[in-house]
Amino acid sequence: MKYTIPISQEPNQTFNIDLNGQRCVFEFITRGMSLFMNFTLNDRKVIDGMICLNNVDLVQYKEFDFNGKLYFTDTQGNKDPIFNGLGERWVLIYED
Repeated sequence: MKYTIPISQEPNQTFNIDLNGQRCVFEFITRGMSLFMNFTLNDRKVIDGMICLNNVDLVQYKEFDFNGKLYFTDTQGNKDPIFNGLGERWVLIYED
């Protein structure tokens, strides 16, 4: 099943969310025109400074023990996410 994770149109933001029993902390940082992510899973930082690309799984390594798929998708084309379209043009999707 697909879920849309609410995200604000802010250049830098941090938020916590529970995804299917997994405690997740997202930190999104804008550098230039690119969006980067730090990700903490169950109190363990597993990703630091990953660039966010359109339709690319943000948690690609199975050794992180993350259940599901997490990615941004462009609802108006095929561009990588930037902060001023988050939540509208670029939505953050979790698939369990």
